[in-house]
Amino acid sequence: MPEELTDDSPMPFGKHKGERMGDVPAKYLIWLWDGETNDDPIDSDTTVGRYIKSNLAQLARMCPNTIIVRKK
Repeated sequence: MPEELTDDSPMPFGKHKGERMGDVPAKYLIWLWDGETNDDPIDSDTTVGRYIKSNLAQLARMCPNTIIVRKK
């Protein structure tokens, strides 16, 4: 299993590739997670999926007007 991501780990793909995970906008991570607008939510078994899942409460606090709905 790949090493777990931390806030200091680089985002491995996408628009924010190479940025510290802690600096990737919460709205982007929620967008990856919920699949509400992208029709393809990130798999919770991936390193990014596990990072998002373990930080969902904090991400929700950072985006209080965003409803997190897991599409799949």
